[in-house]
Amino acid sequence: MFAAAAHSPPSRARAMVATVPWHRPLFLTIKPHLPSQRSTNSTLPRPSVMMIRAFSRSDFDVFARRVASGEALQDAWRSANDGIEQLAFEARRAAERMDRQYAVSNHFRSAARAATARAREIEIELGIGRRWRSLSVDFSRNLPRYRKELSVFLGTPIGRGSLASFGMVVEVA
Repeated sequence: MFAAAAHSPPSRARAMVATVPWHRPLFLTIKPHLPSQRSTNSTLPRPSVMMIRAFSRSDFDVFARRVASGEALQDAWRSANDGIEQLAFEARRAAERMDRQYAVSNHFRSAARAATARAREIEIELGIGRRWRSLSVDFSRNLPRYRKELSVFLGTPIGRGSLASFGMVVEVA
């Protein structure tokens, strides 16, 4: 093939043909043939030409029929459910194994108790719960007054400007 292309007149096909001889890289070893495997003729055996077809028309027809009937969706849904059930089962087994091996649930329970105790200490020190309750009661008691003051503010030029710049959506009564 290379020799014929090298001696043919210049053409468009010749530009696509490599005229440099190929040298086998050193890392590719040549397997020696056993004497019984040698062929008597000097030509190399050529592989038979094989047609590779990924899909045929009937594959698309069957798939279209399955989609139209809803069978493909049912199969996909069933497959997804099976996969999620398998994942949940494997995760549960792994969690149980880790719990047996490392006593994760005991460590988690201990950490939760410590966090609860520390939260109670902070609550006693700062009184956050009491302050939150008084804020929520005050806000609910004074909500009509706050709403009126906000609507008056939004009626002013500065209020309209802040409404436009902050993108607030407030119902002005």
